[in-house]
Amino acid sequence: MRLPRFLSGGFARPAGVALGVFAAALLPVISVTPAAALSCLPWGPADAYLHAAASESAYNLVAGELRFDESLLPQSHADNPNDTPPLTQIPAQLSGKMLEGKYFSGRVNVPAVLEVECLGPWCGGMKSGADYVFFAEQRGQDLVIRAGACGGFAFDDTPEVRRQVLDCHRGAACEPAMPR
Repeated sequence: MRLPRFLSGGFARPAGVALGVFAAALLPVISVTPAAALSCLPWGPADAYLHAAASESAYNLVAGELRFDESLLPQSHADNPNDTPPLTQIPAQLSGKMLEGKYFSGRVNVPAVLEVECLGPWCGGMKSGADYVFFAEQRGQDLVIRAGACGGFAFDDTPEVRRQVLDCHRGAACEPAMPR
């Protein structure tokens, strides 16, 4: 198992968790009828951590805020909701504390890209300036934060979310939202 990499260092190996492909967590079940609903598997901070651990990409964990122009978030078209673009990239500014070692302690204030996925009329999203824990993927010079239609890589910054992320990082229990 490869461990996810941060720009500031490595991740701890989650204890007793076999890593597999978690793409199924992001695969929705979409019906072709207009009244169809999006069905997604549960996805949480431990899932994002495990996904990062299995990835070839480097990730940065940041507790903070992302500022961006909310008017750029994709909107479903009333005439044809399936006309919504599948991927929208929005320039943003990420600030907060990056996970360094065992704690969120390294101050950051860097440009980032919010990548919003849409599946037909259903789109991911978030609020500008709200407090989140982000899994920011390093893509060349860009830090990319994905907001998927079925879960993303940003979670409300709550004590529970931080505990789950830090438990995974420190090698304690790292249980996905739904056993896979």
